[in-house]
Amino acid sequence: MLHLLRFILIFILVVFLLSFIFRLIINYFFKRLGKKYGGHGYNEESKPEGEVHVSRSPKKDKVVDKSVGEYIDYEEVKGDD
Repeated sequence: MLHLLRFILIFILVVFLLSFIFRLIINYFFKRLGKKYGGHGYNEESKPEGEVHVSRSPKKDKVVDKSVGEYIDYEEVKGDD
């Protein structure tokens, strides 16, 4: 009878320890995923409410190869319908 009680006690202790360790691991991975994919709900360096910041990339000039040909401007001609 004593061995059975000891086994049950050790089993319960192991289950609690594994569940605690499992929770820590899952919590770590969720925080890591949140940081990796933006973390929209959790941001430590959040800006004050109402502040807007727009960042734009500099405009790039169109690069056209000279071998393509020259540009011809055209006018649209309406028919006599």
